[in-house]
Amino acid sequence: MLDLSLVKIAVLMALAVMIFGPEKVPALIADAMRLLRNLQAFARTGTDELKQSLGPEFADLRPQDLHPRALVARALTTAAPELSSLTHEIRESVQPLEEHLRHGLDIEPGTTAAPSLMPPTGPEN
Repeated sequence: MLDLSLVKIAVLMALAVMIFGPEKVPALIADAMRLLRNLQAFARTGTDELKQSLGPEFADLRPQDLHPRALVARALTTAAPELSSLTHEIRESVQPLEEHLRHGLDIEPGTTAAPSLMPPTGPEN
């Protein structure tokens, strides 16, 4: 979440001492920690209320699961087997039509280029 290294914390502390003075910094740190604990409790309470209102089937719900990227990834992983079988069915149903068209247009199997449907040009006799 926050990428605070030891150096960044030290710089922030030095700035706080210079701006507010050494006697006020401990009170400010205590207030900041209290605010952080209150925010965590608020988020935990909100998550618990959401789980309770959604019902027991969402008891293992995590807030990260509601991110759009996570929703799309889960939908794709659950739909992959269905899409694979659907692709197989489509290929099986198209194969007779493809063979019929190849036979009617005198195309050799394995050829991927479509033949020209334009009549050949040449001397008209």
